[in-house]
Amino acid sequence: MIDMIVELENNNRYLILDETIIKKNNSRENDTKYYFAVKLDQNEEPTNNYLFFEESKSDDEIFLSPITDKETKDILLTKFTINFIGKVYDQI
Repeated sequence: MIDMIVELENNNRYLILDETIIKKNNSRENDTKYYFAVKLDQNEEPTNNYLFFEESKSDDEIFLSPITDKETKDILLTKFTINFIGKVYDQI
């Protein structure tokens, strides 16, 4: 979903910048996918508002829920920072 624009129920639109999977209990069934996104304005230009989202699925539909838990946000910030640094070094 990287580079896709998603629209939430409140009509806010976000551009997905990155995604990651966090494994839980060494079981693929418990893997959770997370996204890092920037809010878009009415002209679909990026704003200074960023969010982490957690993916859930129901009946083959994907739903995104904003992360509100500070501990989860801290883990995701670290994970996405490492991803970004890796991408930068890959381009050097």
